[in-house]
Amino acid sequence: MCLLPGGVDSDCKVDVARSQVSKLRELGERLSNPVQAKSAETYVKDLSGLLDPMANPAGYRLCQDEAARAGAVEVLLHIVLAGQLDSLRSKGLECLARLCFGNAGAAEVLASSPDFLPALANATRQGAAPEKLSALQLAQAIAASSGDNARAVVPQLIAEATQFLSDNGNFEQLSQATLDLLVSCSFSNPAEVRDALDWEQLAALLSDGETRPSWLPLGPLEVLICGFLAVNWVTASADWASEPYASEVSQSLAAGQFLDHFDECLQAAVKRCTWPETSSAFHSPQRLAEVAKKLAGLGFRRQLISVLGPLVEVVEISTGDNAQSIALVALKDICADAHCLQSMLVLEDFRRGTLDALHRAGQDPAATDLTAYLEFVESAFVAGQSAKDQQQAYCPNAPTVLQLAELFGDLAPLDGKMLLSHLPHICAQVPLAPLVTVQTSLGTYSDDGLSLQSFFERVYGTPTILGWWPSLMEDAAAGAASIPGGLHRAAAVFEEAAEGRAAITIQAIHDVALPALEVQTEGIVVEIKFSELNDSAPLSFVAFARWISELFLDLAAAEAEAAAGA
Repeated sequence: MCLLPGGVDSDCKVDVARSQVSKLRELGERLSNPVQAKSAETYVKDLSGLLDPMANPAGYRLCQDEAARAGAVEVLLHIVLAGQLDSLRSKGLECLARLCFGNAGAAEVLASSPDFLPALANATRQGAAPEKLSALQLAQAIAASSGDNARAVVPQLIAEATQFLSDNGNFEQLSQATLDLLVSCSFSNPAEVRDALDWEQLAALLSDGETRPSWLPLGPLEVLICGFLAVNWVTASADWASEPYASEVSQSLAAGQFLDHFDECLQAAVKRCTWPETSSAFHSPQRLAEVAKKLAGLGFRRQLISVLGPLVEVVEISTGDNAQSIALVALKDICADAHCLQSMLVLEDFRRGTLDALHRAGQDPAATDLTAYLEFVESAFVAGQSAKDQQQAYCPNAPTVLQLAELFGDLAPLDGKMLLSHLPHICAQVPLAPLVTVQTSLGTYSDDGLSLQSFFERVYGTPTILGWWPSLMEDAAAGAASIPGGLHRAAAVFEEAAEGRAAITIQAIHDVALPALEVQTEGIVVEIKFSELNDSAPLSFVAFARWISELFLDLAAAEAEAAAGA
């Protein structure tokens, strides 16, 4: 696995870089001379090597800075515009790309130059294939920068490049480089990328079938970057949640290996390693954190539970950039899922160390927001577990705190309130029956809704609150195993047949409940069981569940006896 070096350990080649820029400046007016042009090509090649992380791992960053200070941007742009040799112009573009790789300062200088876009246009429109490829790689380096000048030229970069998605002159690397460029542009200028790339084109890039472009391999890296493009494309608008293609993008990402690759890539990124291992691709932790946040919004929170650790590492290793803040926001968004939150709560070293220090420093609101969120929900979990533990001897079948939190989280933020209008839904999911009894028990409770802690305490009960589960469900749950569909099915059938009342009539059991449970109302076993209800008052849910459970046991026994007799 290749590790991205820091590039600041040795300045022994800085003077060489400055000297080469000076020599190239001297040759600038003599590029029409073939001999001088070849000399310039040699100097450009040597300078490019000094800026290459793999060729000069100890000092490439220092050489980038020194070359930029010496005017390399101006000199190289002149070579790209005035050079007579295709190879010289191509190497000049390549050298500019290496100068700007991960160097925001150099990228900003280049993006602000009035010669940059004309030089790029000349290369993409009139250059030979290798020159076009170098131009696209340079454009991608600029698009990957987060500076204002770089962002301002992105629309022009997109306009110059999109032609190669469909017309690459049998030079597939042009289309592949264009895809890389569009992915980078989609982080800073997603709306412009969306304008340039329609849904049919995006769907083809995501496809693994016949519609997939022939130039696009089906490897892990391609699956990953096409996924990035799709996520940024679909979340480009402010109201993306109602975006008609959002569900199709989500389904495509869920069906393939994108999420697995994303997890692997983020783990590699925090270690400054290439991903895939055999590639030369280094990925930005900040941009991966941005994608994690968007994926959470697209509904992939539970699937992102494995990236909590790497995101914590992003927070811990990032200083002086936006990666830390973006990772903190992503962590909070992912932890809207109860399972993810539970995994986050056990990371005590991070919470009491890095996160607490960031919160106390007060410099990043995202740290304070995450701290407050975790503390609030943790307090609710503790209170809920305490209430459950106190009832454990009497309610062994009660749902767990995590199960209740998951159901609550489907309806409201874990640090928010569930509206009372959601009671029918959540009572069906727990289950809790009869619904009318649950609603009545709240009395004049504020219509602001129930907090997570209040919901826990209402379900389990406290010394001052009669719990819904012990009073309504535990006795029914104890024998529900014999009912097809279990307790949930029994509660749903009861609510349907009782029509909003707290008890169910014998006639409703016969006419509605048994057909709903696919039980024939004729037959000796059913007749005997109904005879037990003669002159009986309407049944409570507990009594109904017990009666239904016994009926299914009797039916099973009769079926077994008949089979044995046969």
